[in-house]
Amino acid sequence: MMGLELTGTLPFGTVLLHSLVRDKEGRKMTKSRGNVIDPLDIIDGCSLESMQERLDAGNLAEDEVARAKANNKVEFPQGIPECGSDALRFGLLTYTAQGGDMNMDVKIIVGYRMFCNKLWQAMRFALRYLADFQPGKSMLLMKWNALSLSSTGAARSNEIRDRYILSRLANTTETMNKSFATYKLGDAQQAIYSYWIDDLCDTYLELAKPVLYDESGTNKDARYIAQTTLWLALEGGLRLLHPMMPFVTEELWQRMPGRGTGGETEPESIMLARYPEHLGDWKDDTAEASMAETIQIIRACRSLKASYNTPNNKETAVFYLKTKGPTITAAALNQTRDIQTLGKASALYVNATPDSELPISAGTLIVDDHLTVLLDLNGLVDSEMELTRLEKTLRTTDERLALRKLKMAREGYHENVPRSVQNETWKS
Repeated sequence: MMGLELTGTLPFGTVLLHSLVRDKEGRKMTKSRGNVIDPLDIIDGCSLESMQERLDAGNLAEDEVARAKANNKVEFPQGIPECGSDALRFGLLTYTAQGGDMNMDVKIIVGYRMFCNKLWQAMRFALRYLADFQPGKSMLLMKWNALSLSSTGAARSNEIRDRYILSRLANTTETMNKSFATYKLGDAQQAIYSYWIDDLCDTYLELAKPVLYDESGTNKDARYIAQTTLWLALEGGLRLLHPMMPFVTEELWQRMPGRGTGGETEPESIMLARYPEHLGDWKDDTAEASMAETIQIIRACRSLKASYNTPNNKETAVFYLKTKGPTITAAALNQTRDIQTLGKASALYVNATPDSELPISAGTLIVDDHLTVLLDLNGLVDSEMELTRLEKTLRTTDERLALRKLKMAREGYHENVPRSVQNETWKS
């Protein structure tokens, strides 16, 4: 009202009101309950002793101090670790997706502090393999609006993994802009978190490592394309995340290769850089569908190795894939190298070996009607130990089966027990 009176203009056109922040049990934070959490304690960190001393120095009644101290001992026996304002802000945003009041758990905020660490680790890896990469001026000064790859000075990669991450960046950009426009901040938070963790760190960075590691002359062009794709994925991801985590994104953005070489028109800060809006032809549904099938195959390979207690970092594994259907078959053939990279395999054969020629030592995992994975166990497991383990598993299974048959054979079981319960009992 004072601003309107003195300047004749409103300070804000839109005001977004968040819901009430409660403690993790859903109780309203009050001094009488002793469950009030000071945001500065989460940002800067605070020991239990300091929290108790501050209560003694306050003006609360003795009974309120006693309740507050008792609550602190239960909730924060080791105090509150330093999380920073970025983690606090990002953590609070995740509650907005639920609707209603926010039942804030400090452990959730601590989890997003680890997300900040993940960002640092991803950037440290990128800087290591982008040290000899100099982005062109068109990349440094691009407006991130209606972009095509050609407008960035980058060639379109034939590798599905490169097309995949840029497609995920384009779709995340669309989701972020729509979510901000409709004030669905929780949806925006989940979208950018999934992009950084699932798409960029867990998938693309891992798949790109062999290409980035190889500095040979024959790999020069492929490595440059991977570096360009990585730079774009990181740069765009930082800009998308900036409104939610301004401090860490600013620090990381300033460390990006090429920063400060774009001339006078280059933004000095990520705060002044344009927010991504629409990435034109970066969307690639075919690449995303292929990567989804590839990830399913990789998970099956890892699961099969784990079932035989084979270390996932052992790259002597030989896999045989039996696929049915054009989509999954094409994904397996086109991304054989990616499957070997994340599946830690020395060799991968797709529908290349007749059943009669498969090794008799192969372990089998039937994923569904379209995918069967076989692993040659020769040299990977001790056959006698594995036989002992399987016999033990068989005995346990037989015992469980006998108990279920005995239960189902009781008089009146089929008449009195609901059919759904009978089905679940048999399945379990």
